Amino acid sequence: MFRARKVILLIAPTRAFDRGLLQGIARYANERGPWTFYREPPHYQAIDWKKKVTDRLSAKQVDGIIMREPERIEEIIRRKIPGICAPVTRRTIEGFINIIIDNDAVGALGAEHLLQCGFRHFAYCGLEDIYWSAKRGEAFQKRVAEAGFACHLYQPLKAKGLQALWEKEEPLLVAWLQSLPKPVGIMACNDDRSQHVLDACHAARIHVPSEVAILGVDDDEFICRLANPALSSIRLNAEKLGYRAAQLLDRVMAGEACRETTIEGLPTHVVARSSTDILLVEDQEVSEAIRFIRRHADRPLQVDDVAEAVALSRRSLQQRFSKAIGRSVHSQILRERVNRITQLLVETDMTVAHIAEKMCFSSAKQLDRVFTRFQGTTPMAYRLRHCIK
Repeated sequence: MFRARKVILLIAPTRAFDRGLLQGIARYANERGPWTFYREPPHYQAIDWKKKVTDRLSAKQVDGIIMREPERIEEIIRRKIPGICAPVTRRTIEGFINIIIDNDAVGALGAEHLLQCGFRHFAYCGLEDIYWSAKRGEAFQKRVAEAGFACHLYQPLKAKGLQALWEKEEPLLVAWLQSLPKPVGIMACNDDRSQHVLDACHAARIHVPSEVAILGVDDDEFICRLANPALSSIRLNAEKLGYRAAQLLDRVMAGEACRETTIEGLPTHVVARSSTDILLVEDQEVSEAIRFIRRHADRPLQVDDVAEAVALSRRSLQQRFSKAIGRSVHSQILRERVNRITQLLVETDMTVAHIAEKMCFSSAKQLDRVFTRFQGTTPMAYRLRHCIK
């Protein structure tokens, strides 16, 4: 008779990435289970959770573990229980299948978004001694340099916790922001850090986004949507990672050999909100033309439609567009439509045919050709890469 898997969950759903992992794990368990989960209770319940975990491990009452990076990780490693780990302070932990993020892709995507906003000054705000923060910063700086610009780096205080020294750090962050050339596009290593930057901007009376535009990572709606202005952020495919982690763990718990030692996740897209809602294009008509294109990305605009909207001749708009941003009006229209397709592929269950209909493509094949031209992969391949199904 099939026995239900017993799995200890050492992941607290305090942030969007962790909640996404848990959603993916739960989805797999519901489809392929039953699984019994032992998870940390709320703080108000008087339960010695750490002792209970140790007792279960000692009595061999669990089949596997899915965790972030608990305090007694060395004890767990010694017991050689099958496990999946999503490390916080280091890239991988030996003896586990590790969930990692392609931080180079995250940093490059952040730089690309701010470059498309028209910035010529850039900065990165990370956390001290956190490997993924450093990697994102390096990739951000590299992409900015490739575009011909310099990047200003914030040197954070060393702290045991993200909030540990915020009272001491805020004046330093304020001074750093005041020293930056304006307007500047700033990428923060995650949404917590983007909130720090926003708070420091408010303290320094620096306007967001006209003086400082802010972009974070994780798309944590509890942070991003409650901020004023709302914070833009890079979304990660955490739910797919959680699903894949549970799938691999199931195989290992069943005694199958598994050569995979890492599960790598990619960023899906930038969720643009008010904190980066700016176009730094000196030509006001071109700036308004881009805004018009973005507002109408769901329909197949023609160059003449855009020219009429900004009261310019087609030829004049083409020339000024090329001079201001280095690409054609038609290319910008397609770019914005692909951005919208990407969002629909990741955030909805709509079929490609339905998306093509919604966005007024003549057929799914036409949408496929346009998307593949810009993304280097088909819509279905993109969805499979970033979503569970």
